[in-house]
Amino acid sequence: MTLKEIAKGHWRTMLPQLGVSEIFLTGNHGPCPICGGKDRFRWDDRNSNGSYFCSGCGPGDGFDLASKVSGLSFREIAEKVEGLLGKATNFTPNQANQADLANRRAMEATWRAAEPVYEGSATCGYLTARVGCLWPSNLIREHSGVWSEGQSHPTMVSKIVSHEGRAVNLHLTFLTNQGQKARVQTTKKVMPGKLPDGCAIRLAPSQPQMGVAEGIETAISAAILFDMPVWACVNGVLLSKWVPPLNAEEITVFGDHDQNYSGQAKAFHLANRLEVQFKRRVTVTIPTMAGQDWNDVHREHMGPAHLRVVK
Repeated sequence: MTLKEIAKGHWRTMLPQLGVSEIFLTGNHGPCPICGGKDRFRWDDRNSNGSYFCSGCGPGDGFDLASKVSGLSFREIAEKVEGLLGKATNFTPNQANQADLANRRAMEATWRAAEPVYEGSATCGYLTARVGCLWPSNLIREHSGVWSEGQSHPTMVSKIVSHEGRAVNLHLTFLTNQGQKARVQTTKKVMPGKLPDGCAIRLAPSQPQMGVAEGIETAISAAILFDMPVWACVNGVLLSKWVPPLNAEEITVFGDHDQNYSGQAKAFHLANRLEVQFKRRVTVTIPTMAGQDWNDVHREHMGPAHLRVVK
């Protein structure tokens, strides 16, 4: 059975996860998400293959629609569809499948060995020093000892979740017992494995008004400063590819103020995608001072009175 046959009947669920907003999937004539025409597009899902017709840019199936809206190649869309359906395709050789399985088992073992963060733990000390509180998230745990660069370290372990809510990887922050960054060359990394577009560390439940940022501490700081849930996208590249949850109507992108404008570029790239593809209201906010992120801003204003446990 081909991937196109496997995908039949699943396009209404998959297309929003591939970058095509639900507002285009009503079955009625309306604006085209590809060419921007005002009343020339209709998604008819003929034969359950995700098909559409636009009097300006012509017809196509679900693969065509997702590819033209997202700008990704057919192969890239096929890989994403395969991931959403959980089906094997001939794009991934068996050897790679074995490597993926080994990576998955390593992640599961690391997460199972980690425990909820408690007051007095290394992770509690680290977060308190960085953001002023022990942030309440069941996606953040502490492992008593992850091996890195020849030694074992207490490690803050954060679960990275795909757009559809599936755990896909773990982010590791290596610490000392006192809650400082470990003296290693790489203090933060993700485990070997895939990081699909749209993934994030969900530090709080999604809300109609919410935000996204690059790093964990930056996201928590923005959440405290602006009083809204903020998800961490791990890095700037993944921030630019983030996919919003369905209930998020107004989104604030908390970009970094990089000297080379990289953080700003990634933030505005995401804002453009959210406005054009997903029809969401978007605000981009960048720290005033060059070289700062929102954690830097938060820490400048954080004194002893800010040190607390958020319940």
